[in-house]
Amino acid sequence: MKIGFKAENIIEKLILGTKMLPEMAIVPFFSTVVTNAVLTAQRLEIFSLLEKNSMSVKEVAETIEADEHGIQVLLEALTAFGYLERLNSKFQISRAFRKSFDGKMSEMAEAMMIFTPDVAKKFEHLDEAVKTGEVENFHFTPITPSSWSHYLTFLKGVSGEPTKALLKKVKFDTPPQKMLDIAGGPAQYSIAFCRKYQNLEAIILDLPESAAEGETEIKKAELEGRISYITGNFFETDWGGDYDFALLSNMLHCLTAEQCQTIIKKTFESLKPGGLIVTNDVDFPGEDEEIQMVAGWSSLLYFTMMGTRTHPTPAIKQWMSDAGFTKIKKTKIGNSAQLIGKK
Repeated sequence: MKIGFKAENIIEKLILGTKMLPEMAIVPFFSTVVTNAVLTAQRLEIFSLLEKNSMSVKEVAETIEADEHGIQVLLEALTAFGYLERLNSKFQISRAFRKSFDGKMSEMAEAMMIFTPDVAKKFEHLDEAVKTGEVENFHFTPITPSSWSHYLTFLKGVSGEPTKALLKKVKFDTPPQKMLDIAGGPAQYSIAFCRKYQNLEAIILDLPESAAEGETEIKKAELEGRISYITGNFFETDWGGDYDFALLSNMLHCLTAEQCQTIIKKTFESLKPGGLIVTNDVDFPGEDEEIQMVAGWSSLLYFTMMGTRTHPTPAIKQWMSDAGFTKIKKTKIGNSAQLIGKK
């Protein structure tokens, strides 16, 4: 992925073409303004307000009890950035922005928008985190009282299409009977696998907050008798055993390298002979390989939110091998890598 701007007029072409302003310098300067404009509009619920109604500056200012001048500048900026449209002195959600919330990716887009303000708050402390290496994990120290709700909405929203793809990647010699879903969140993976395999039962390991939301989703899916939770610290809890496969999807990045190795070893012990481990996370390269945008972005995000990182895929493969897994193969879904190994 290349960072850059597309010139839309002769002046912009001149600036970019003559390198008067290098693109790498333009990106942080302009993106800071755009990002904060969008976050402010979200906090003030302006997007919700203009989703179904077109309103004037005065109407918006009166509705949210804000300064009319400030609202005018903000709405005009959001229009320039493509989030709003202005017609006859009234503003509404732009067609381009509205399109983001239509179709199969709509739930993902909405989930990202909901969780973005929480992420932004954590990034306010990035300087200190980089200097000290100390980060409060937001799982245990929520950013705001509503952070857990936003986070769970985010997890459900971004998992839809990737989960469908993951189902196609994981293949079994015989239909599985028992699944271990480690840090399975609000049950989106377990529900999908249980729907595909009619005799499958799933145990999800996660925190009580995730379990509360997941139990609601399980009830909606009418799978109460086949999916259950073990809550608490999964380094200390008894996982049970004799599982046909264990799924570790988008969870190793929540742990340190040492913790990852501990969890992978414990996973090995929990599987029956011939059982599968399936890891799924952003594909981060090994040493001296090119680091793609999403890999670097995700690693910094996880460091800022939890003090961890995106672990290199070759390192995860080695940890699996050290734990005793064999026949480890790698597959890809977009920017994510899946490692599947056998006990």
